[in-house]
Amino acid sequence: MFHIIFSSDENYIKYTAVLINSIIKNTNANLSFKDICKNSGFDAPKDSSFSSYKAINFNDLSSEQKQEGYIFHILSDNISSQTQNKLNSLQSELNQIYPCQILTHIIDDKEFSNFPISGAAHSNFLTYYRLKLESYLDPSIDRCLYLDADMLCLFDIRELFAIDLGDNILAAVNDPGSKKRKIKYKQNNQIITHKFTNDYFNAGFLLINTKAYKQNQIEQKCQSLAQKCTYIKAADQDLLNALIPSDKLLKLPIAYNFSSISFCFSICKDENPYRLNCTRAEFMQSYKEPKIIHYGEKPWRFLQSYTDSQNRNINDIWWEFATDTPHFSDELLEMKKDIKEYKLFAALGAEILRVSDGIFGYFAIKNLINNPQNDSNLSSDNISSELFGLCCILGEMIIYARKHKKGALSVLLKIYKMKNTFKKYNTKQFL
Repeated sequence: MFHIIFSSDENYIKYTAVLINSIIKNTNANLSFKDICKNSGFDAPKDSSFSSYKAINFNDLSSEQKQEGYIFHILSDNISSQTQNKLNSLQSELNQIYPCQILTHIIDDKEFSNFPISGAAHSNFLTYYRLKLESYLDPSIDRCLYLDADMLCLFDIRELFAIDLGDNILAAVNDPGSKKRKIKYKQNNQIITHKFTNDYFNAGFLLINTKAYKQNQIEQKCQSLAQKCTYIKAADQDLLNALIPSDKLLKLPIAYNFSSISFCFSICKDENPYRLNCTRAEFMQSYKEPKIIHYGEKPWRFLQSYTDSQNRNINDIWWEFATDTPHFSDELLEMKKDIKEYKLFAALGAEILRVSDGIFGYFAIKNLINNPQNDSNLSSDNISSELFGLCCILGEMIIYARKHKKGALSVLLKIYKMKNTFKKYNTKQFL
């Protein structure tokens, strides 16, 4: 059986249902796990940014490990009886396509009362739930896969369970953000600064060797470090990156956790050593065939953002699966009717592209920030698909500036930086 874990509150479970649906619909029921094991493995080229790995030997597996079927674990702080009934019905229907179970686990936030509030933990502690494997997994389970709910699966995910993790604690994918990151914690009355390396991974995707995870006491170490932190930005992601040694991390191609912003622009290590820790050539291979899309611009907030290598709107791809998700599609499609805020972002961004250059750029940006009543005069209708996502990013800068009373100069500098980054690293130009 293949154990896959999600953290979702009541509101996010419908998005988790879409991800579950995409996993089932991309599982080839005519292909056995034994066949997948025979065809798996990855020989990284010389000087590759990624790790080589072998396939597990199917004959060495236990009967439980050989058994086909997914067990989806949803970790939550609360699930209503109505939502639980919908999950039960979803399980019954998807089970006709490929064997699966959906189990829910309620975890008390109080267990994390000493953990820092930051990043994904700014409003609740759900992001930390994944750390406590022993709370919801049977001790006999040797591996599991954690996925964020804002993802979409586009391949037969059993491929991951065929990877021989060896003595690695986990397999993960490099984070596309800046590697000039750090945490600070107090030890022996001194403040220690821990700077992350270029191997910093995104914790939205974790293929975990549960045996090694427990042997290395990762849960206990995370809790201890969390209680000592005086500065931390990315919650459990920072904790895990601080505690997983680089020689116990299996580095996978970014196709397995392809961040949606990378469809817009990407900065690779042969262009800037502090960004994506892969070469441009390696990145483009994943860009052409992403296996899991990780949505920054949530499809339930943006009906349009970026296009993939085939010029498809990636948010349309998510909605194709949402429309096809049993027992949750009606609710999702009803929501879809009211999604329109992104058009304002795009319209503001298009106006920024039109007015921000030249000596009058400052005054134009100041006018956009200070006069929201003029928004109705703007339109997103004629923005090209290639620029739409960029316009949304730029437009959100104006919305953020209004909300937090930011000055026009600081916004203008960020706009210039983003425009220059897009011009230099726009992913499409490398095709």
